[in-house]
Amino acid sequence: MNRPIETTGYTIKEEKVDFLKHHILPNTLVVNVNHPFPGYHGQPMIDKFRPRSILLVTKNKYSWEKIIRAAQKINKFTDYDINCSAATIAIGNNFFFGIRVKGLPSYEEIPLIQNAFQEEGLVLMKRRRYKDDLTVSIKVSKYYNIEKIEENLYKDSKTEHMYYIAIPNHLNWELFRKITYDIKNNISNRNYDVSVGIFFMDNTIVDMVRVFKPNIKIELLREIKDRYHKEIERYF
Repeated sequence: MNRPIETTGYTIKEEKVDFLKHHILPNTLVVNVNHPFPGYHGQPMIDKFRPRSILLVTKNKYSWEKIIRAAQKINKFTDYDINCSAATIAIGNNFFFGIRVKGLPSYEEIPLIQNAFQEEGLVLMKRRRYKDDLTVSIKVSKYYNIEKIEENLYKDSKTEHMYYIAIPNHLNWELFRKITYDIKNNISNRNYDVSVGIFFMDNTIVDMVRVFKPNIKIELLREIKDRYHKEIERYF
């Protein structure tokens, strides 16, 4: 069995989001990421009663350390077991910073979490009006626990159905989008979701593609990996 690897990094993805109007503190901006993994069309991913992932938009950019310390304190003194990460959200040409929160049992708990973060000195952004079902770009910086399957292939040790492909070059979003479009039109099974990102491992940067698909077969993972490597070779 391969040794688990604890590392840090980030992913960048496009998601359709809503902006919560209820169950939040007045005059605050909370993004509801309730349509995760848009490239995967299988079992329903939407939960009407429990927030899968929300972004508490903050007035300022806070360090990852400050966010993690605040979350640790909140978990220590409450019955929650929330998982928090630093996030950057691009809405059109505007960039915002926030706290990505997972693990809340219901939407009714959101104001309590907002208050808790405010008590730890994090200032929340005031509400702005955006239409729902809006496509935004989200960058999430977080800790990862991964396990190597084989060369250039990893699986997430804590999140089911999540895999990572190490790639030889950095891809900006537009090139990643183009390569992904070409691959999905020329592959045996296109029903999976991907995003692009990096790991900080072994004193270096490892570029990667995150793959989500329940019960994916290793043959498809290898096919996806080979396709990305082949397509990337065309551009570098």
